[in-house]
Amino acid sequence: MSTSLMYHTQQIRGFQHISLKFEDNKVIQCIKRKNFTCNFCRSSKVKLKPLRIRQIQALPYGLKKTYFEFTIHRIYCLKCKRRQIEDIPFLSHPKSRITQALERTIVELRSEMSISAIAKYFDLDWRTVKNVEKRYLKKKFRRIKLKNVRIIGIDEIFVSRKKENEKYKTVVRDLESGAVLHVGNGKGAEALEQFENTIRCVKRNFEAVAMDMSRAFIKWVSENLPNAEIVFDHFHIIKMMNEKLDNVRRRITSNLDDNYKKLLKNQRFLFLRSVEKLEPDAKLLLDNLRKTFKELGDASMMKEALRSIYRKAEDDTQAEAAFINWCFIARQTEVPELAKMADTIEKHMKGITAYWRTGKLSNASMEGFNNKIRWLMRQAYGYRDEEYFKWKIFDLPNLKIKKQL
Repeated sequence: MSTSLMYHTQQIRGFQHISLKFEDNKVIQCIKRKNFTCNFCRSSKVKLKPLRIRQIQALPYGLKKTYFEFTIHRIYCLKCKRRQIEDIPFLSHPKSRITQALERTIVELRSEMSISAIAKYFDLDWRTVKNVEKRYLKKKFRRIKLKNVRIIGIDEIFVSRKKENEKYKTVVRDLESGAVLHVGNGKGAEALEQFENTIRCVKRNFEAVAMDMSRAFIKWVSENLPNAEIVFDHFHIIKMMNEKLDNVRRRITSNLDDNYKKLLKNQRFLFLRSVEKLEPDAKLLLDNLRKTFKELGDASMMKEALRSIYRKAEDDTQAEAAFINWCFIARQTEVPELAKMADTIEKHMKGITAYWRTGKLSNASMEGFNNKIRWLMRQAYGYRDEEYFKWKIFDLPNLKIKKQL
């Protein structure tokens, strides 16, 4: 086994091959360092003291597990008078038990293989494989480029039932490139504290922020992104309206006798589904239920009227006039839930109509990204390592989910 082969297959420089031995179905290659230098001043005038022998797992030669065996020395530099432990250049850190070449191979295989499969193939502990990927992702996403970021989306997602600040993750993404800019614990302003420090020098570059109507997010954006326009995503407006409609249905159902309750039984999604997507028989049933239950019918009609504003309004001026008219009609119905919805729309009118001022900016990609995060959690049956989970979220835009499935 030549030193040249060791260099070309394992990328190990500065060592020479001494001998080979075979133990328990593995290859042990004994190697020796050619030249010793001080880790600090790089002087070659040093004294050596052997400390211990180490075995490091490397890329396998064929079907055999391969280890490199060498002696670790304590070095005393005669020039700078410092004592130190010998630095091993083919290890990513002093306590590593595998070579950098094997670590690179693990990272390359992770897009195609699971952690357990890689661990089984190389006969490693699964924690070793996970920690290799974790170190790689941490280094890759340690610094996020924010110079060209103009439009961002903020959203939170429920991830677990652990501690209060670990139940939710708040994710900030660049809506133009899709890159993840920040992942914070919790769902309030405290989840954005670290991001606040990160954007300190570029905060004036942000032009728009798409998000829901969270008070904490509104306050944070107003205080930290003075030039950014807040855009309340139309998805959340319609979702909120559907919740109001569902509340009307529940309230009405609770006050009905058994015969009338049967009419509304299992009809929840009939009211929530878009009218244009209903079959003719379903449309006829919906019309009959609207006539039978006036408040529910009014709420259903107002839901469709709200959706039509987003389809028909051409600019923010038309949209604002349509929303004002909608709020007036909603109050005329005397349905409490519709009156509350009208109050919400009027209170957040500027952010709602910003949808048109920003070229119909939507936070829909954030909702799709949340589904990716849920997929990520299902793949691992949950994550106990919070830091590893965070870096995996950063890497999600680069994963090809269909290919992995």
